[in-house]
Parts: sequence; structure tokens; C-alpha cells
Amino acid sequence: MKKYLIPLLVIMAMPLFLTSCFDDEEEVEYSEKCYISSFSLGTLKRSNFLKTSAGMDSVVTTSYVPTGFPMTINHRTLTIENLDSLPVHTRLDQVLTTVAFEGILVWRKANLEAGEDTAWTTYSSSDSLDLRTPLHFRVVSDSGNSGRTYTVKVNVHQQEGDSTIWNNMGQVEALKGLGERKLLIWNQQPMVLACKVDGSLVCITRSAADGTWTEHLTSGADNALPGTLQQQGNTLFMSTSQGQVVVSSDGQAWTSCVVPAMEGVRLVAASDQNLYGMANGKLYRSNNCGAWEEETLDDKGENLPTSLLNSVYYTLENGSRRIVLIGSRNDTDETATVWAKGWTGDDEADATWIYYTPNEVDKYRCPVMENLCIVPYDDGLQALGGATRDGVHTALDRILHSPDHGISWKTYENDDMLVDEALQAVAQQSKYISAAVDDEQFLWIVLDEQVWRGRITRLGFEKK
Repeated sequence: MKKYLIPLLVIMAMPLFLTSCFDDEEEVEYSEKCYISSFSLGTLKRSNFLKTSAGMDSVVTTSYVPTGFPMTINHRTLTIENLDSLPVHTRLDQVLTTVAFEGILVWRKANLEAGEDTAWTTYSSSDSLDLRTPLHFRVVSDSGNSGRTYTVKVNVHQQEGDSTIWNNMGQVEALKGLGERKLLIWNQQPMVLACKVDGSLVCITRSAADGTWTEHLTSGADNALPGTLQQQGNTLFMSTSQGQVVVSSDGQAWTSCVVPAMEGVRLVAASDQNLYGMANGKLYRSNNCGAWEEETLDDKGENLPTSLLNSVYYTLENGSRRIVLIGSRNDTDETATVWAKGWTGDDEADATWIYYTPNEVDKYRCPVMENLCIVPYDDGLQALGGATRDGVHTALDRILHSPDHGISWKTYENDDMLVDEALQAVAQQSKYISAAVDDEQFLWIVLDEQVWRGRITRLGFEKK
């Protein structure tokens, strides 16, 4: 039979003691309520690991009130925990708590080791609790006839959220000697389409099982331009140097689309419903590569990008759709030209393309860089690539983030997307750089025949 501390025995016996104090003819009713209605943590301490100006390691302890990390009570499972984990290095060895409850509250260590007999302790808000491991909180009704035992667990991140972990995924022999290429995520794995010296197209896929890369021969895609590759659901489209558009369901077997209404069309973007192409300095829209219609622009067509073209299509948190088109207008521009088109619902035909007119006082424009790549990332866009045209930056010495979806481009203020020095060294020796983001928020980068992968740590945190 388990033994309990005297405080718990006294609590359980209180109804009997109290009854004897009343007149024998007076009947006393005691509440059967026993539950915890709220649970909150007091001020917490956090260890911050820093470096001094001399390069020495230093630890600074700070305090914060975890108001943004509420403790959630689940009365079905009788569990209490914070669904959003506390910042890394938060100390839980001495924590004050505030608990609102009905009944009488006691606590003890949970997950008892074999043979361990830890007694219950009466709860007091002035006691510092060790929450590094789960605790049991038991509420007993005033009558002593009912009780509930909750398990309290406090979650703390084990990694610094504002940092990026980079991994060298190795060399891909099949990529050696290839020219223009485009990286995309296909069936939740990276896939590369690239041209050989003779102009033929190859498709290189990665196995999810063992991470190996396999080269596949293609058909029907002679003179293809991988840089024009567009993905529309489970269908791929690509332009050829002869002005045709080819389509594929696997990246390997390609067939020609209906001949476009204009010559020399070059695909530049795609949405769920339409393809977008440029020809003769104008922007066109086509549904399933059928008839092409000229798009409405809010500025001169001469401001459309003509080289280093990149585009992204994505859905914002409010449900509206957006396409951002970026590139260089000529061979001398040092800042990129950006256009965007947004709409709600499924009909994008009446939406107008908006030109983000350059502002002379704007210090945060996207520079033109070799192998310019933009990807949707971290509730905005990211831009990366080779050396900038103005000579200020080398390849991948930084990655730019645009939280306003293409208007301003900055490095992260808290340096949570710093590029690994080894990755920078590889980039500065690479002729080709291509990037894509998978469903787990990993940023994949292919540099000639080497592949890297990175992710801001907080984007991989489990969401409960």
C-alpha cells in the first residue's frame, strides 16, 4: 500500500474533523468539485551564450515573463503543457507557478523510477518547483470523494530558433559537365533538369529512401531551356530555343503544346490555372498552353525583366494568390526589376501586373546577381545567387529576405540565415547556382555538382 505524507492524510480527513465541530442535527454538504482551471509560470531565467569582444565565451543570464507561452489544460487527457516551446536555454530548476483550482491541491514528481516512493506535497504559490521533469498535480474535492491527477510538462526548445543549420549533401556525379539547369521539388524530393553540351536534356532525381541521385534520359525536349521551367501542380512546362512550349508529367517524356499565337514566346511564370510568357517585350497569359492573351500592366513594358528571370507563385496567409516576377532589364542594371500580380478567388484574368517602381531613397532594393534565385520562404521571399553586378557582394556571402513580398530586401537583423563559410567557398567557385524549398522548409541549393541543404531552425520546430 502506497504511503502518503501527513499533509495529504490531513487534507483527506478534513471533512471528518470539520463535521465533529458542528451540531449533530446540522447537516454539512461539501463540494465535489476538483479541477484545475488555469496554470501559469512566473518569471523565468535564461542563459545566453555569447562571445566577448576578445573572442572569449561568456554566459549572461536574463529574465523574462513567459506571457507568450501559455500553459494549455486538456481536461480529457488530464495534461497541462505549453504548446509553443520556451526559448532554448530557459532554466526550469526553480520556477514559481500560479494555479487556480477547485478543491485541495497537492503535487509530486511524475515518472517515478522503479521502487521510488515520492510523497505528495501541499501546493503553495510561494514554493519554487523543479519543472525540468514532469510533475503530477492532484486535486481532491472538499468532500474527499473525488479527485483528478494532472500531468504538468513544460516544453523548452533544444535548439536556437534564430539560426540556420547547413548540411553538405555531397557531390552528384551526374551533374558534372552540365550547362544551364533548374532545381525544383518534385514528389517532395529535389529534381534537376539540365542541358548537356550537345543540347539534350537530362533529368536527375533524388531517392527519398537512400539519398542517391539517378540520371534519366529524356525525349521530346530537344533545344529545351531549363531556365524557363514552370511547375503547375503535377505538370511541367518548358520553352525551347525555337519558341515552342513542351509539357511533361514526369520530367522525362515531353510533348509539344499547341503552337503559341506569337513567335519566340518564353515562359516566365505559372499559377494553378495559367502560364505566363514573354514575347516582343509584352507579357502574355495562356490557359493550359492554348490561346495566348496579352496581360494588363500598370507601367511600360520596357520595364519588364529580360534576363536572370525568376518567378514565384504562392498563397498568402489571407488566402489571396500572388506571383512575383524578378530579373534584370538589361546588361547594366545593378538592381533587379520586380513585378507582382495578386488576386483572390480563382479568376486571375482581370488582375493587373504592378511594377515596383524604384525609389532613389530606397536602400533595400534587390541587387542583380549572377544566377539570381528567389524562393518563397519564412513568410516572405528570399533572394540568393552569385556575385552582385555592382561588385559589392560575392556569391552567397548573404541571403536576402523580403517580408513584404518583393518590395524591400534585407539581411536578417538577427543573423538567423547566415551562410556556412564552406558553402560560401563552394559558391564562389561555382558557375551555376539553383535553389528550391521543400515542404519541410529546407532550402536546397545546387552549386555545379555539389548539393547543400539548410533551414532556419525555428521553421522546423514541431507545431502541436
